[in-house]
Amino acid sequence: MADFYCEVADVGSRLSLDASQRTRAETRIERHIRQASIEIDQVFLDYGRDEPSDHLADSRLDGAISAGATTITLTDASLFSSAGDGSINGDGFSWTGKAGNDLTGCTGITFSHHNNDIVYEGKYVHVVREICADLAAASYLEDEGTMQTSADGGLRGQALRKRAMNALNRLAHLGSA
Repeated sequence: MADFYCEVADVGSRLSLDASQRTRAETRIERHIRQASIEIDQVFLDYGRDEPSDHLADSRLDGAISAGATTITLTDASLFSSAGDGSINGDGFSWTGKAGNDLTGCTGITFSHHNNDIVYEGKYVHVVREICADLAAASYLEDEGTMQTSADGGLRGQALRKRAMNALNRLAHLGSA
């Protein structure tokens, strides 16, 4: 997650946009992702915490892994800490060492993962990604609802924003992503 906490596809899925609709709306969605990322950082700062972006790295699996794997090979582990907590598709795990692109001493991998799945450093990074997508989709719907006479965008946007802010405040109170 180099620049932001989620991607256009994450937001597009919440908006029920197909691939061509996402492509046409990409610039607007990216603006809302930037706004959501700033909002996430600000809530963490309001709780006296470091922004989650200060401690995040991501890469992809270089080969499938099975439940209970003790070594994970990444395509590029250069930004990962020598020991820490991570997540693959919401499956939280820890590692105690790093050698090249391998995270070693892994524990907590509870199910199999496919080659090229995204691996995040940070135990709750997948939660931040979901929060970002909800906030960006809410903001998008709120902007679109302002330009329309139907209240649907406003109601969906409010529900997404409430869900995201509740989760964000709980996570920021915990103090780490």
